Amino acid sequence: MTRALWLNPAVGVAGDMVLAALLDAGADEKFVRAQLDRLRVDGWDLVADRGTRAGIVATRVEVSVAGDHPHRPWSSIDALLAGATLHAAVATGARSTFRRLAEAEAHVHGIDVNDVAFHEVGAIDAIVDIVGSWAALVSLDVGTVVSGPVGLGSGTASTAHGRIPVPAPATLELLTGLPVTGIDAPFETATPTGAALLATMADRWGPMPAGRVEATGRGAGTADPPTHANLVTAVLIAVEQVSAVNRVSSTLVETNVDDVTPEILGYVIEQAIALGADDAWVVPITMKKSRPAHQVRILCAPDLSDVMIHLLSAETATLGVRRSTVDKLVLERRTDTIDLDGHAVRIKVGPHGAKPEHDDLVRAAEGLGRPLREVELAVRALWAGADRPDS
Repeated sequence: MTRALWLNPAVGVAGDMVLAALLDAGADEKFVRAQLDRLRVDGWDLVADRGTRAGIVATRVEVSVAGDHPHRPWSSIDALLAGATLHAAVATGARSTFRRLAEAEAHVHGIDVNDVAFHEVGAIDAIVDIVGSWAALVSLDVGTVVSGPVGLGSGTASTAHGRIPVPAPATLELLTGLPVTGIDAPFETATPTGAALLATMADRWGPMPAGRVEATGRGAGTADPPTHANLVTAVLIAVEQVSAVNRVSSTLVETNVDDVTPEILGYVIEQAIALGADDAWVVPITMKKSRPAHQVRILCAPDLSDVMIHLLSAETATLGVRRSTVDKLVLERRTDTIDLDGHAVRIKVGPHGAKPEHDDLVRAAEGLGRPLREVELAVRALWAGADRPDS
């Protein structure tokens, strides 16, 4: 039996909300505090207590900071995390989150990633939120993290750069390619720190995995607005592994098109995956009158089939879509993470092999200025020699 974690940021997310939700779900607070103490940063305190949001009981965490702490460049934060004697998975996760934040800020402001100086997200409380969240996640010992869509409000927010539109540009950059939903809240509901944690923690996005609910946690945001319960929900799920191969009922959605460009077909595939599809692909075919064409196929959970049908119809203008139920045979797998010179690379491990995540390899290659193939070989070598508890 393995455990999965499902995070529900349907009405927004922030770093303190993720940490609070994981603690509320049963994360080891002593382990979290011990990891934070290893940062050797003075002048802060973490308080976790109980409160309510819209009448629902939840855990709330607050970081109090004494004295004046200057804004910190990304490089100094990364050096701080690398130099602390943190648990390897905590260090790798926290560094990947801050690097993702730095990359988003660099893109938004049009500067090099090494020139990024954090303001809101660079303060001590954000460092504590991120390191604390990763420590809480490690203590829960889950094999897979799944996240639902992120709820985004609107309006404006005050920052060190002045008033900016909501969602914040950095938040949108971090959530590019990931599922979101708009909510009726005229204020910021998702912060860059919260978005970065989800983007780096989640192995996949979609509905709650099938299994048995073991525990539920709720993390409260700072505000208690009248519009909604300002909570992130964390659900621990026991996933039965009765054999090496699990049979799962899935839905196959497909259509044939002969007048859609390759660029649009590629976009459809990307969107299907972002919306939670298990897989999506395009097959060259020959239609009647010997017309060259393509068959677009999407494999997804049954409750996502209507979403995928709408995607195919809207993006390809097809006049017909086929939907069928199929049995998917799923082999047991897990995800390991390797730190390559400060770049976190996830590796999907199955019973007969292992493969690094391509997007992580690309980010590492670009950040290190090394050939992609060389980076992949280095990651595989590090993984093969790592001291893994599952090996």
